Amino acid sequence: MFFVGCTRRFPSACSAVCMAILESTIHVPTLLLDGSDSGENKPSDLSGGFVFPFPSRAVANMMRRWNYREGSGLGAQGQGIVVPIQAGGGRVRRRPKAGLGYREKPYDNGLDVPPPPPVEELRELEDALRALRLEAECREKILVLLRETRLEAESNAKTAAALAAIVRSRKKGRHGKRVPGTLKARLPSSATRYIIEQVITPRMAVDVREWIPSWDPDCHDWLRPLIPLIGHLPESLYGAVESKLGGGDYEVVSPWKEYLSPAQWDTFSKRHILPKLTRLVRGLRITPPKQTDSSFRAVMLWAPLVHAQDVVSILEAEQFFDKWEGALQHWLQAGATKPSFGEATAWCAGWKKLFTPELLADKRVLAHLEAGLDIVDRAMQDLDGLF
Repeated sequence: MFFVGCTRRFPSACSAVCMAILESTIHVPTLLLDGSDSGENKPSDLSGGFVFPFPSRAVANMMRRWNYREGSGLGAQGQGIVVPIQAGGGRVRRRPKAGLGYREKPYDNGLDVPPPPPVEELRELEDALRALRLEAECREKILVLLRETRLEAESNAKTAAALAAIVRSRKKGRHGKRVPGTLKARLPSSATRYIIEQVITPRMAVDVREWIPSWDPDCHDWLRPLIPLIGHLPESLYGAVESKLGGGDYEVVSPWKEYLSPAQWDTFSKRHILPKLTRLVRGLRITPPKQTDSSFRAVMLWAPLVHAQDVVSILEAEQFFDKWEGALQHWLQAGATKPSFGEATAWCAGWKKLFTPELLADKRVLAHLEAGLDIVDRAMQDLDGLF
């Protein structure tokens, strides 16, 4: 009110007073008020060593009045940001023409992603402890079988020698360094051969005939405890085991990758696992935005049991990637129900996370997945071009 009244009666005097008050309050240099600063006066010209990397003296003065100190943020306590906002590393997928820091809301595409595997060091330690426990169980199992054999044939010197060798290996295991693989190394080769051929294999032949996979999928009683000594299923028993495993589900079949020899497992997977994966991929339906068909999860569950190259060949032969890209393009052109950029990229990322690490290491798989992201980019660029 004071200034309103003054300006009406004494306009020139009040203007001078107001200017004086403003100059004393914000300390605006005269050379800035009269426009004489052409940008040549740099912050390095300021007195008192107040040097800043600013384009002009006006900016430097303003930052000094805000209590700026080099290396700290603005604010009364220097709480402002110091490091500028950076774009993310790698291939950053943002909606075309979106501003820095733009984020789409989280999107659930119906693809359940398994948790990441444990740290490599922890996995190795767990495997070593598991192997040591299995060797101890194997030793005790063989002791029981040898004692039963000795009772059946009291005059068999080879049985007595093998039994003595097992007892000695147990005593050495209590005092020596516990390392997986020492059980077989501490036994004489003659004792090992006798135990496998004359004691274990005949007993296993009886067990295989009585074995019901749905009741004992992990073979805890008759095979698994003896793997540290025999290494894998005896070849003479493979045919009987295959006949019972052929139509088994994952819980029944998967342990046998450890129990069969590499040649036996390749034969089994070609006859039973690969045809199963082919049928699953052939009947798969891809339904964005929510994936309701769980066949692909089943494929990725079985995939680590076979060679990654065989799985890639099945995916390409059954045109999985063509169906995947076609479903994505149809979704992007769905009119009112078409997805946002974030939904489409999250859908693609969800599918990528379902692939096993072995499959993601294949260049062809990565090329197909990247092609999906390129489809999303082109669709969104076309959409932005309409505005």
